[in-house]
Amino acid sequence: MSLTRRTWLTFSIASAAHSQGGPIREASGVARMGRHLLIADDSTVGQYFRVTLPRVPKPLMILNELDPQPVRLKQASLAIDLEGIEVLADGRVAVLSERLRSLVDHDGIIAEYDSLFSEVGKRGLEGVAVRPIAKQASRIAVLWEGGFPDQRSLPGRLRPTQTPQSLLPLVLVHDLPARSRVGRLRMADTVSTVELDVPHLSGEGPSVQRFRAPDLVWTHIGAGWGFIVLISSQNAADPPTYAYHWLQRFGLDGKRVGDPLDLTLHISGAHKGANWEGVCWFEPGKSLVLVHESDAKLPAAAFVIELPREWQCPAEGL
Repeated sequence: MSLTRRTWLTFSIASAAHSQGGPIREASGVARMGRHLLIADDSTVGQYFRVTLPRVPKPLMILNELDPQPVRLKQASLAIDLEGIEVLADGRVAVLSERLRSLVDHDGIIAEYDSLFSEVGKRGLEGVAVRPIAKQASRIAVLWEGGFPDQRSLPGRLRPTQTPQSLLPLVLVHDLPARSRVGRLRMADTVSTVELDVPHLSGEGPSVQRFRAPDLVWTHIGAGWGFIVLISSQNAADPPTYAYHWLQRFGLDGKRVGDPLDLTLHISGAHKGANWEGVCWFEPGKSLVLVHESDAKLPAAAFVIELPREWQCPAEGL
């Protein structure tokens, strides 16, 4: 066999393993479904992973030690660039495609979001959260992450001549009747669209840290509803540096509620610096589970964090 053919065959086998199965590499979203965690992996196409939780879950669990099982979607070509995953109130598993700015299930597109939520400079739709409402309908929140656009990914004409502006995360909320799909979602059909007032750290220039928002969950805040949002900071340097990984509560008006929760105070060892990308309720109202991308030194993991008492809330409706 020629070297060229051998190289091509090796590449093809590796590519197939990368897209069709294999270990979790880029855990970008998570949902809990009974005794399972469902994991969206940004490095795979057309599938998500199902992980069975141990009988006694540990606070930190290495995902590939839990024998993740790939779940192939019938409409696999639509499940690309996956950033989020949720279980709808009617039982369907839905994944969020950043590239298509769409929510997708086993049979195809559920909702396609407006061009306002397109990916720009590697900043696009990153998170999705669902809570049940009447008659097995779902109230869905999708999250455009914001932050500094990646300058190398922008067309030359769009690259700013000075320090780029950090963009605020944007949440769109809409309702979805049971067992339905809406296709292209008109803005007139949404419940609300709101910018998140993420903390603004002092300083200017390319070295200053600004926040993006990779994922969120619904939560009760007082007598109403709001969100717990995973926020992470980076600067506009090339290459960028990353500093803060926090949880922050927001009301439905996008305003911050209380102080943030610094994840580094609750995570020990090398995982303090992990690129946390996904969050969901572990025990509704009491604890969350977070997932992150892997790298050469840090295998993809799930981390369970019990919330402070003042953050805890009734499980009803979560």
